[in-house]
Amino acid sequence: MGKEAIICLDIGGTNLRIGMVDRQCRLSEARTLSTEKVAEGDFVAGLMHTLEDYYSEMRESYTVRAVVLGVPAAVDKRRRVVLQAPNVPGLDGEPLADKLEQVLGIPVFLAKDVDLLLTYDLYRENLPEDGMIVGIYFGTGIGNSIYLGGEFLTGKNGVAGELGHIPQLGSEIVCGCGNIGCMEPMGGGRQLSHLCETVFPATHVSQIYKIHGQTPEVRQQVDAMAATVATEVNILDPDYVIIGGGLPQMEGFPTEYFLERVGARCRKPRPWENLDIRFARPNQANGVIGAGIYGWRMLQREKPDSVSGVVCLQAYAKG
Repeated sequence: MGKEAIICLDIGGTNLRIGMVDRQCRLSEARTLSTEKVAEGDFVAGLMHTLEDYYSEMRESYTVRAVVLGVPAAVDKRRRVVLQAPNVPGLDGEPLADKLEQVLGIPVFLAKDVDLLLTYDLYRENLPEDGMIVGIYFGTGIGNSIYLGGEFLTGKNGVAGELGHIPQLGSEIVCGCGNIGCMEPMGGGRQLSHLCETVFPATHVSQIYKIHGQTPEVRQQVDAMAATVATEVNILDPDYVIIGGGLPQMEGFPTEYFLERVGARCRKPRPWENLDIRFARPNQANGVIGAGIYGWRMLQREKPDSVSGVVCLQAYAKG
């Protein structure tokens, strides 16, 4: 019998990251694949083929206890079915967890990718679990996770926290979700790509904050990010706010201006005066490791007799 571990996947619009996470939340066998390449022809078929091959290879050295998939999508309340994935074609309506369990014969846990990112950030920051913690992640879209009293807020249908789809009066932009006037295409990465195509054609999107961060067009996009954060803060009054994703970690991101605009839009004196905002630490493996932490917790909860010992999550977080 090899070392116990969980297969963890972080599925993004550009890349799919996969790795093994052991009981001490250490990552090994990490690989990055092109989502587009995996999706050639049929994304679900490609994903299942990729997982079957990886599982067959890993089980020679590991005792594989489960699989955790993080998807950039709305997921049903039972966390078994992908409801809508605006940035990954071919996932809408797919009962991924059931399909993969039938093929692999081990537990499969499905989760919103941002829930796994916040799981990682909760333990990395060693935050208490008895309050409200929100994570807002700005990438291609806007991801949101709400952690309340030790549980992720799901809502009636499982789609609570779709912060990127707050309606914006006056906007005629068509969102990836199909609605018109969502915040996501105004404050997410697609807007930066649009600006590089139409306003700054000589600039690669990775350099837009560094080169054009002071322009009205880019500041408007950052202001939309700030308005998104302030909206959630004004509604929920959270204990902590985690800001993450690829956009705040880009070179030249105007952090001071962003925080200034969050403050300008938050209600005073509270919650603004004692708001605790923290920025996630940049690491491409955060979602994969977060999936491992989530997976071990789910195994302890659903199959307590099959998981002996205590997972050293806090030890990992402090390291």
